[in-house]
Amino acid sequence: MQKISPRKKRIRNRTRAACVLLFALFLMISGVAGCAAHPAKTKIIIGYQFGVAYAPLEIMKMQGLLEKRLPEADIEWRQMGGPTPIREGMLNGSITFGFMGISPVLIGVDHGMPWKYMCGISANRVALVSCREDIDSLADFGPYDRIAILSPGCTQHVLLSVLAARELGDAKALDGQLVSMTHPDAMNALMSGTEIAAHMATPPYIEEELAQGMKVIADGEEIMGRPFTFICGVAMTDYVRENGTTYELFLEALGEAVDYINEHMEEACDALADVYEISPDALYAQMTYNGTIYSTSLAGVPEMARAMAQCGFISEVPPYDEIVFDNVKKEMP
Repeated sequence: MQKISPRKKRIRNRTRAACVLLFALFLMISGVAGCAAHPAKTKIIIGYQFGVAYAPLEIMKMQGLLEKRLPEADIEWRQMGGPTPIREGMLNGSITFGFMGISPVLIGVDHGMPWKYMCGISANRVALVSCREDIDSLADFGPYDRIAILSPGCTQHVLLSVLAARELGDAKALDGQLVSMTHPDAMNALMSGTEIAAHMATPPYIEEELAQGMKVIADGEEIMGRPFTFICGVAMTDYVRENGTTYELFLEALGEAVDYINEHMEEACDALADVYEISPDALYAQMTYNGTIYSTSLAGVPEMARAMAQCGFISEVPPYDEIVFDNVKKEMP
């Protein structure tokens, strides 16, 4: 065997070391490139609440309409008990798109929150329902009678305040008697004979309460004097500016869900009966009840803003064009 000189050994070892270093560098660069080619999945979190007013979102989730348009996105649905946790989630970035009544949005705007209306999804009945035979108007409530609402500043609270200003001469006359409860909890409390004497309710809870022999004291449309969007969608302005395509695809998916309900109501009720834990026929009656409209258009926001300013919920009526995104349809069909 030919003997290798020390000099050649050093050269060969250095060459091997260089090759190992180059190979390691190649692997590192390839790994970085691989990560760049497969970025983190887009996270979309939808915050919404209870009731048939949110039926388009349930259809959207059930049929995977957003997943079809954004197959690489990580989509999460969070059902919450009121607008407050949704607002807080949007402020801290844990909620992407939020759905709530139109009044909490106006309160947020009044406090400088950088969000806007992006759509409506439904208009439906809101009613003050009581379990007490001796209560026929707001004047009949005693000092210990409690009224269940979702949360301070919610649309039901605003409607009750407008009615209190009209019937009692003071928009805040009943504020000390309000109790914040989710709709299911409020209905159960009303049926259990607690201190809860009335509930500002929505479907399906109105119908379930009436089926137990309770009665409507006041109706939301009568209080406002016109139909209005009950549930709307909101998004943060920075998010829409930076994620315009995702925003447009989300609205497209929501529009498809709304169209499906309006064009295939019976099939939608069959699909959603288990979600709302009632029969398809009962759900059909609620989702087609006079005054219920599923639409992405928005209606009644200026009127609601004026009522809220008069009752002290907001400091001023904001310019309408400054609180809606460009895509917003101004009135329901």
